[in-house]
Amino acid sequence: MSAVEMGMGKAVYTALPYAVLTLKFASNAAMMAMLRSTLDPVHGVNPVVLAVYQQLASSCVLVSLALLLDRGRRKPSWQILSWTCLIGFLQITVAELLLTTSLRYITASVQSVGLNTIPVAVFVLAVLAGRENFAWGSSYGQAKLWGVFASVAGATLVVLASDSDSTSGGGSGAFNGFWLGVLMVAASVLVHSVAYMLVERAAIEYSSDLTLSAMMSSFGMIQMVVVAALMVRDLSSWKINRDTLELPIILFGGIIVTGVFYFGHNWCIHTKGPVSGAAFSPLLVVFSFLLEILFFQSKPDIKSVIGAVLVVGGLYLLLWAKTRDHKEKVALIDHSDILESSSTEPLMLQSRA
Repeated sequence: MSAVEMGMGKAVYTALPYAVLTLKFASNAAMMAMLRSTLDPVHGVNPVVLAVYQQLASSCVLVSLALLLDRGRRKPSWQILSWTCLIGFLQITVAELLLTTSLRYITASVQSVGLNTIPVAVFVLAVLAGRENFAWGSSYGQAKLWGVFASVAGATLVVLASDSDSTSGGGSGAFNGFWLGVLMVAASVLVHSVAYMLVERAAIEYSSDLTLSAMMSSFGMIQMVVVAALMVRDLSSWKINRDTLELPIILFGGIIVTGVFYFGHNWCIHTKGPVSGAAFSPLLVVFSFLLEILFFQSKPDIKSVIGAVLVVGGLYLLLWAKTRDHKEKVALIDHSDILESSSTEPLMLQSRA
């Protein structure tokens, strides 16, 4: 293989995680837009049942891939199984049910802006737990702080702008429904953030992203079935309505969004680090707004646009500060290694003499 071909191969491998992350958030935006049209009460589609079928498809895909590609891996311990069971409950059973149900009351763009605060919530939890360095007086520390404030302010602005649109002429019922959806998204963000902290610990003990993803998806699916059986006892609600997008949502959401791209996201974080993995999440806002305009004839308010810009800018400021902070630490470590080697080398030469 020539040097040019080797260089092209390396360039493709370097760019592949970024392409995967971009496609992941584009598929998430498409999924939320499809859910919005399907979960209209006139269609009679139950969001809990839809989430169960979607998670069942996801578990089948991930387990099949894990059995095929991770056959030679060591078996997970009981501790890892316990961690994945808890993470599956938080990430899938609780968070996904909240997100799916919230689309009955809010738009996909509002939900996507709320989900973009997950990196901020994870950052705050990491600082409180002592797993993220934060120096108040440093420029990078200030950048992290202002990034958090800008993201929260932008998300709040978009929510308030969307609330004014949804409640103008909608009465108190629309007002209560909108804020119920907002509370569902906020609870899902908190649950997701706690789950991400737990995923980090589980990955330290067991490094196979595919097997971990398959176990978390399977445990979450089993728990979701139990919860759904208690919540939805009408057997007619479990029938798939062929007159809606229910079946395409199950296949697309289960196989692609929460299946292949769920594992792909974990692989990207492993390859490029958590900062790069989170840096692409603001694309969800962009894709959601585009889909709202193209397919739902929405006219975004100027406040929504400004809020989305604040979310994107604040998150990138936060992630830029984290990246620069990491590079500075690596440079200090390399510099100390050079000083140590230069101080010991003359002694070694003297002993040889």
